[in-house]
Formats: sequence, C-alpha cells, structure tokens
Amino acid sequence: MQDNLSLPDSTYEREFWKRYSSVRQMIREIRRENQLLHQIRDETVIPDQARDMAVTAMLRELSDKHQIFLDFFHNFISFSAQGLHRTDLQVTFTVLPGGIAEIEKSLLYVDGRPEEVPVEIGQQLVDFVPYEKGWEAILAFYRKEETRFDRLFGANLERCALVIKKELFPTPSYSVTMRLPAQILVEQPLSPGSE
Repeated sequence: MQDNLSLPDSTYEREFWKRYSSVRQMIREIRRENQLLHQIRDETVIPDQARDMAVTAMLRELSDKHQIFLDFFHNFISFSAQGLHRTDLQVTFTVLPGGIAEIEKSLLYVDGRPEEVPVEIGQQLVDFVPYEKGWEAILAFYRKEETRFDRLFGANLERCALVIKKELFPTPSYSVTMRLPAQILVEQPLSPGSE
C-alpha cells in the first residue's frame, strides 16, 4: 500500500499572489476613476452645477476608496514581510527651497516587477525622511536604514538604492530617488524625521 506523498499546495504562496493581484486591481481602479474625475471636471458641455455635484460625489467616493486601498496596501506589505518575496518601495521626489518635498513617482517592486502606486504611498516614506535639513540628512537617514535592512536581510544590498542630484535651474533643488524595502512603512519603531 502506497501512501499519497504529494505535497499540499502552498497556502502562503497562493494568498500572496491573490493579495498582490488585488493590490494591482485596486491601483488600476483608482487610476481609472481619477481619469474619469478629470474628464468630468474638464467637460464644458455639462452645466456647472451638475458638474460640481458630480465631482463632489466622486471625490467623496474616491477618498473612501483611497483609505480602503491604503489599509489593504499596509496589510499586503505586512503579509509579504512574512515570506520569501521581496517587496520594495521606490520614491522619486524633489526637495524645493523652503523644505518642501514634491513627489514625482512612487513604484512598488514585487520580486523585481515594478508597479506604479499612488503618490500617497510615496509620501508616507518621504514623511520619514528629514529632507528639510538638506541632502546630508537624507544621506544619513538612508545609510542608517540601509545598514538596518542589510543586517535584517543578511547582506542583501540590492534592495536599497539612493540617487541625489543637485539641480541649479530653474530653481536650486535636489532630485532624490530612494529605494528601500516596503516594510519600512509598517514598522513602528521608526519615527518621522529620525536621523
């Protein structure tokens, strides 16, 4: 009598890819609704009052969906940190005079696959960075986090990257591209602006 020696399907793997697919679908839906909102705003054929009412209702609904997405996204990041998948966040932002940061692009990398995410996700990472203190403070923050994640992941420096470019025209500013493991968003010990 021979026992069935087949291995059960990996529950974690199946759940991870299901959640990743849901995150991607939510991003596409939010992007589609943002485009629709802009089209309605720019439409001149619709009477002003009707257009304003439609835009107000859509903004309220979109705000609710954003909050649900952010909660789901944080749960996805927490879940992915438990397994073998690499989930990284890359943010490109410009530091303008007066200590103002303007997010240009936010990317989520899941096992090397890039997916553009709403800038609110990138803003959460930038909120931790002491960008208002200059590029030296950004570099010090990055080095500290790179060292921490290097120790955590066993000398895997491929997950962290930093590029700082000084721009002189039209306004003196710094263009920063930072990539760190996405679990930085869900870890509590890190306080905003820490160095």
